[in-house]
Amino acid sequence: MDLDAPSVDENDSESTISMAISESSAYKRLMADASSSDEESLYESLYESAVDQDEKSKAATDDDMDVDVPLHTLDHLDLASSVRGLYRILDLITEQGSGGLVDKIIISQDSLKAFINVVCPGAYASLTKVNFKALDRYIVKPVGVYGSKEEIVRFLSELQVVDDALAAQLLADPSIAGPAKPTLRSGLYLLRPTEPYGQTEQIFVVYWPQENTWDDSAASQVRRNRVTFMRYLTKMCDQVVSLISSAHAQTIVWNDGDEDDDEARDEDDEGDRIINCVVDRTTEQEESVQVREGFKVPSGYIAYADSASEASAEQCPTKPFLLFGETAQGFMTIQHQPAKRVSDSFKARSFTTLQLENQLMSDRLSLSESLDDQALSILVRRGLKKRFPDECNKWTHESTAVVARCKRMQRDELEKMRVTLNQEEDFFPLVLEAVVVSAFLLFSSFYFFFFSLCVSLRSLVFLSPRVRFFFRPSIRSVRSISARSFRFIMDCVFFFVLFLFRAGSVHVSVGRLLALVGGKGLFLVAMRSLLVSFCPSRFVCLSALYVSSVLSGATGGLLSAFVFCFLLVARGIASGILGFWFLLSIVKLSVMHGGWEFWFRVPWSLGSPMSCVVLSVFWLILRTPECRIGSGLLAAAERREERARCDFSLFFIFLVPGSTRRTRRFRLVLVSVGESYSYSSSYSSSSQCKVSGARETQEDPMTCFTVHSMSLTEQDKHDLQLDASIIPSPRFRFEHKFRLTQGYTVLRAQLLEGEKLLLIVTDRVGNLTVYLDHLTAIDAAIARGRGKILNREKIGQDFVLAFDESKRMLSIVSSDKLLLHIFVYDDTRGFQALGSSINLNTWYNEGTSIRHACFVSGSEELLLVDSQALARIYSLVTMQFRPATLNLHHIPSSIHSAPDGSCVLVSHELGTGHTLTAYHWDSFGSTEGIELNVPSLPVGEPFVVTSLVSKSAVHLLWLDFSARRCQSYALDITRRVTEFMFREKIGRNGSKRTENTTAHNCLVDCHSEVWIRFPVLAAVQRETISSASLRSQRSLVFVTDRDFQMFPQHFSDMIYNFERTSKKPAGDVLKSVKVSAAAFSVFVQELCGTIPWNVSQYRAGEWIVDFLCLIPIHIALTKENRFIPLKDGVYSPELERSLLGAEVNRIVDSISFGWYESLFQSYMATKPVRVVSSMGEQSVGKSYALNHLVDTSFAGSAMRTTEGVWMSVTPTEKELIVALDFEGVHSIERSAQEDTLLVLFNTAISNLVLFRNNFALSRDIAGLFQSFQSSATVLDPAANPSLFQSTLVIIIKDVVEADRSEIAREFTLKFQRIVQDEQEANFITRLHAGKFAIIPWPVIESKEFYKLFPTLKRRLDQQVVTHHAAGEFLHKVKTLMAKLKANDWGAMSQTMASHRAQLLSSLLANALAFGFQEVHPEREPLKNLDTDMPVELPDTESYLFLAVGMAPQSEVREQALTTLQSSWERYHGRQHTPDSEWVEALSQYLEGIVNLRIDHVQEWLSQNLVRFQAGHASIEELRRNFDGATVDLKSNSRLHDGPHSCQTNHLCIHQCDFCLETNGELRECGMAAGHAGKHMQEHLCTAMCSAQGICEIETAPHSIEATFTGKHETFQYTKVGNLTLAKRLKCVKLVPPGATKHRGSHNHSLDKKIIHFCEARCENCGYFCTLPLGHPQQEHETRHGSMSRTRWTVDGPDDAAVLEIEGRRFSTNDEGAPMMCNLVCQAMGRHAHIDYCRSDEEAACIGNDEIQHIMKRLRPNPDRPKDYVTHNLIWKRSGFKDPYSKEEQTVFAKCDAMCSGPEHAGDAGNLAQPSYCTLPMFHPPADVNAGAPAVGYISNDGHHFACRNPVVMQQAFHV
Repeated sequence: MDLDAPSVDENDSESTISMAISESSAYKRLMADASSSDEESLYESLYESAVDQDEKSKAATDDDMDVDVPLHTLDHLDLASSVRGLYRILDLITEQGSGGLVDKIIISQDSLKAFINVVCPGAYASLTKVNFKALDRYIVKPVGVYGSKEEIVRFLSELQVVDDALAAQLLADPSIAGPAKPTLRSGLYLLRPTEPYGQTEQIFVVYWPQENTWDDSAASQVRRNRVTFMRYLTKMCDQVVSLISSAHAQTIVWNDGDEDDDEARDEDDEGDRIINCVVDRTTEQEESVQVREGFKVPSGYIAYADSASEASAEQCPTKPFLLFGETAQGFMTIQHQPAKRVSDSFKARSFTTLQLENQLMSDRLSLSESLDDQALSILVRRGLKKRFPDECNKWTHESTAVVARCKRMQRDELEKMRVTLNQEEDFFPLVLEAVVVSAFLLFSSFYFFFFSLCVSLRSLVFLSPRVRFFFRPSIRSVRSISARSFRFIMDCVFFFVLFLFRAGSVHVSVGRLLALVGGKGLFLVAMRSLLVSFCPSRFVCLSALYVSSVLSGATGGLLSAFVFCFLLVARGIASGILGFWFLLSIVKLSVMHGGWEFWFRVPWSLGSPMSCVVLSVFWLILRTPECRIGSGLLAAAERREERARCDFSLFFIFLVPGSTRRTRRFRLVLVSVGESYSYSSSYSSSSQCKVSGARETQEDPMTCFTVHSMSLTEQDKHDLQLDASIIPSPRFRFEHKFRLTQGYTVLRAQLLEGEKLLLIVTDRVGNLTVYLDHLTAIDAAIARGRGKILNREKIGQDFVLAFDESKRMLSIVSSDKLLLHIFVYDDTRGFQALGSSINLNTWYNEGTSIRHACFVSGSEELLLVDSQALARIYSLVTMQFRPATLNLHHIPSSIHSAPDGSCVLVSHELGTGHTLTAYHWDSFGSTEGIELNVPSLPVGEPFVVTSLVSKSAVHLLWLDFSARRCQSYALDITRRVTEFMFREKIGRNGSKRTENTTAHNCLVDCHSEVWIRFPVLAAVQRETISSASLRSQRSLVFVTDRDFQMFPQHFSDMIYNFERTSKKPAGDVLKSVKVSAAAFSVFVQELCGTIPWNVSQYRAGEWIVDFLCLIPIHIALTKENRFIPLKDGVYSPELERSLLGAEVNRIVDSISFGWYESLFQSYMATKPVRVVSSMGEQSVGKSYALNHLVDTSFAGSAMRTTEGVWMSVTPTEKELIVALDFEGVHSIERSAQEDTLLVLFNTAISNLVLFRNNFALSRDIAGLFQSFQSSATVLDPAANPSLFQSTLVIIIKDVVEADRSEIAREFTLKFQRIVQDEQEANFITRLHAGKFAIIPWPVIESKEFYKLFPTLKRRLDQQVVTHHAAGEFLHKVKTLMAKLKANDWGAMSQTMASHRAQLLSSLLANALAFGFQEVHPEREPLKNLDTDMPVELPDTESYLFLAVGMAPQSEVREQALTTLQSSWERYHGRQHTPDSEWVEALSQYLEGIVNLRIDHVQEWLSQNLVRFQAGHASIEELRRNFDGATVDLKSNSRLHDGPHSCQTNHLCIHQCDFCLETNGELRECGMAAGHAGKHMQEHLCTAMCSAQGICEIETAPHSIEATFTGKHETFQYTKVGNLTLAKRLKCVKLVPPGATKHRGSHNHSLDKKIIHFCEARCENCGYFCTLPLGHPQQEHETRHGSMSRTRWTVDGPDDAAVLEIEGRRFSTNDEGAPMMCNLVCQAMGRHAHIDYCRSDEEAACIGNDEIQHIMKRLRPNPDRPKDYVTHNLIWKRSGFKDPYSKEEQTVFAKCDAMCSGPEHAGDAGNLAQPSYCTLPMFHPPADVNAGAPAVGYISNDGHHFACRNPVVMQQAFHV
């Protein structure tokens, strides 16, 4: 793309593109004639025909996805929705990071969805489901646009996508005070200015900047955002346009011409690398206070309360007010809540026996009518009987009596029924007659006859309920018999009867039939009717079969006459007989005399169905056992018993609550109650109750207080640390709430460092309660009453408060009594009084009172202002007042001590005026103070004095209610003290550095910033864009109004300087960029019209994937010792809470990688994946190195350090390179357990692990890699062969060539020592399969620095591929993350197989019935879930009926079968084919299409299970389900085995006795009809495995959000435990048909090599041993969890002894569940355990090297003697393998005594470095007199320390 006038060849009529940098003459031509109408457009496509051809070829390949697109709706304050055709794709938001607010670039999902669905309707279903293949049918031509806001708005106006009003809004200054105004957030936007040309989209990619983005002096965070956005813009577009306003263009500073000299450049470069600094003395400054305008932070909560919600007289005011705070800021709002009923609902919550009993005894009860007898029985046993003994005893007695009565009635009725059945056996034929006749009564013509039957169908159904299922389907097929057909049947019957009677072989049944007919007097009528009309032709065929056999000697004529005569008679009889008499007669004769052969002589349409009915019913009745005959009676008896028990239970349920209505505050509503059991190591059970319901309470009127805390960005914090005079831009981002009962008043609320709050409240009586806790825990502290209560009578009615944050000292001064009370806060015991109260009456005259008090910040001195306006400073150290006093003349309205301890600010309100005076503490009483000029400070409104980051950055805050904002004044306070300031030295030219000499050069230089921060030519090149996309030369056009000729040269110089200084490889990438400049009018003509553009064109799918892969996604973080996977890059507390207690499979389904999901699942699902990760210490360039290796953009979405785990993808031609960027290990924000979890995830999934570290800081290799060694004991690599296959590459940064060999040797020796110490447990073998490399990396910006990246690429290419497809990798990484979250340390293969089997099971029904994985909302074919490739096998499109919870003969099945039959092409040709042949062909057709479906689904299962080991329980269960479903599918889709179609399966119709007896399930027998023996089909054994040991260890733990309530602290934590860890599986052997058990013992697997696990269990966490039963190892092994079975014992007074671990405080008898037993020792360092003494006599316990007896009594169980034992011994006693590394075990074995020397204590700038005793834990005291050791000294109490004796280091002085 270029905006120059084209160079035209005289021999060629078409325009060509100039490739060289434009000369000045070109710009003159452009300015002279910018809009020549006779030239062709420079942007006319050169590839129009090629594109059209490509579009046509692609249009026939993929189908559109039909997805509904929701309306594009955005926030009303967002102007993006107002600009026509504008879509935001990348958004800039602010999030809370570990160090403050950070800017984060995210994908704008809704807007991106709208754009994609406009280009390709339906392609975007969700962020995780985008059809990129469909998008590839479309072409996009992007042009990048960035620059000055004014010019971008001008450009939008030219495109007519904004009007004047909208343009004004886009350019409005957001800093102007007032209500919130619509704005356009900074980000990347796509702009569709015109409709597409066919399937080609011409779009602009617009970078909308922040307010001061293009200022060279912009804040570093703004600069970082600018570089990141420009990186994305230049990667997305080959052609970029920079719109520079006239104002910005005037300030651009161009390079001087003499800078072409290389030597001058080198000299300048060297000078730029030297930053001169100086330390200035500031003693010349006098005491002063200067006031400057500060910040203004708007908030909608800063407003007066509405009149409608004003507080009553008893309620405190609801106006917001500022919170005190020396280092933290915020304000508080108040809202009153009326009284209400609060309900704590719970579902299946576990209650211990004691918990449930306490609530049943104390609460008002409400029992649900749905509670059954079992639930009531549980409640009676668990507490109701204690509270209501009489009612419960009566209920128990009556329930027993009801059962006895009903049993007695049941026996009587059964006996009576047996007698009746014996007497009525003779009536069975009549019963059968009634059944068949009732069946025919479905014809309306026979209905009236129903009432004359002696035995009804209802009676028969009562005896055998399944009768109805045998004749109704058969009767349906007879309904189509016409009257003519029916008469023909009657003619035939009577012809045969007459003929047989004449022949003399009349059967008795025929005789009875004739008698019946004759008895009706219808014979003569029939004869006469036959003479009237007769057609003998249809009976001629019968003569050869029957007549000729009787009259063998008759001639032809005689035979015809004989037949004719009989036909006349038969026709007459038939015509006179009614149809129902005829049928009734036939049925009677057939049933009673067995004339079944008759039915097979009549036509098929009537005979076959009728014979089937009669036969089936006959055999059903005869074979019904006595127990089945009485089933109706048994059911009726059970119903009577149930009704009787239910009636009395309801009476009991209503009786109990009635007795509690007048009691209790709480109301307990119980809906369901059940029991669950947990098992100890000896398999003894302890039960808990699972209760659903609610606990309600009437809550008093409350006052809700909301703390709105002020937050600073990380950039502001960084700037304030360097320069306290900076004015930051804070924001109110977070809210924390707490509640007080109405009537309580907040006296003082002060925010403290670390998000804590000091809260002092008074109750209705006036007593004070003081709380100090974290903002998130303050509400719980109030609810539990965990505050310091101070009696008002002792304090006095009138008092003043003061608090010093640094000393944590609270003073309460009684104004009238003149008593001073001092309290000091201790983390362990809270607020404690500092001695007794101080009487101040000695220093004050009678009648004087104290009006104000404040601490001299950071000291133990207190300023008191009395009623005489006299200010004095009282010292709590000397217990005296300072000599100096200050007369204030008037009593001030308030006093405030500056946080830096420099001065006190005294405020006076006189009338409408407000004066503020500063008095420095150093000159207190000797000066008149400094009056401050603070304009606009409102009278009557309080203000606070605080500091930001540095205590010298003092600000005065007040609330401006009119503007609804918090406003500040910066106070520059100087003291008359010697101060030193470190600053950068000013250079010769009077400026700091040349980078600050320009104003807006970054509009051009931003490209150089991108090259410096990100790779220009990475070692691994992205290959997302295929050859199908047509690329043009990269170009950059600056659109401005001046200096056109300067831009190309400046850009060329910029390239030269970059390559010379950075030494980065760039190839010809930068030099090939065509740089030019043009006027705005030329730009408008070329790009704002309707002509096609001559720019790079891409397939839309490839282009979108390419830029999405540039954006890293946050996939996980660690918090509170937990590994937390994120959903679509966002942390959601709601999702996190919903997953507590979830199984691993559910967690897997909840994890989502946002825009990468579609890439892995479909678009590039078949490509193999290699994973490279970067880890190491903080701030060692991990992200930078990863970017230059695989062309990623890490650190573009977070602040200076990475937090958690970020992922990016680099697509190449053959594979996907997944890059993982980890936060630094050993960070002060992360615990050792969190480091271990991150290392475990990294080493398990990666192929190449890059660990970067500083040489100078990493001499302690063992300590640095402690998290690696800890991870080596968690997951077993042998059980996870697809994991832990990476190579660990140690990169030692900044190594000069001379030191390379020596450093490599030193590191090699250190790692060799680790391997020797740990042996088989070393982390290199376990985590990296022994693959290891060390690279001393050269210093940055050297020529050698970037040469090693290709070497790393080759090493990555050599790694074994462990992720063979992207879909497989996605499944694996999600499963691993879910297991880490759930602390599931079992085999990955087992979990992945279970998840895959569960997923396939959920899809199996659709697959078999429809041939699709998903049916709604759209059909999805059967695919390989790892590669997204369809399973290519032939299949039918027909729906096959699969009985899922339905009867196999249901109407749905019949409809499906009818539809299936009609799909046969020969279905309607039945009349032209013999029945047997037609039925056979139909059966083969049905069998064929069913087999097609089964083969298709079987192949689908095979492809999705091929990578999992056979024999897994869940996979075997899936295969059994499939086999059973295929049998069901076949039986529901076939007519019958054999040539005929009687529409039955000839299987036994009875229920299986085995199923009925074992589990009550109603299933058909399944054997052949009429079989001998019991009704039992082949079954799976239902017994449990009987082998010794544990069948399967359920490794998925049960995680719940628990509250730890200890003696000194309460906090939330995730409890990791197991409810049913040991599983006993069902036997998998088959029970043969007709049998009740199989041969041999029960076993859960048919594999002879199957193992059962050991039954040993860890005493601390309850996890079972993971080794086989009878394992040869001497010690058990397991993966440990929360120490739920452990209690803390801390040596010391029970009330005061505290053990602090990772910031959590534990005391004696506190539960150990918040810690995990495989990590707690690591957190404690050197330590001893406490165990019960094992000596028979306590006096005989003398101890040894590993035991030391404790003489004192310690809780819990103080009467049992206890011992100190070593770490080694406690694990030996447990019988389990010590999970800690050899090095840690060595440390734990040593004495924990520490040297008391002051040099080991930490200070403000350094961490503590303790010196420990070098002797064993329980060593005897070393002999002090034995001589000085070679190293260190021996203390007086017998410990040996390796440091210098602190006594020797201190000099003695005589005074």
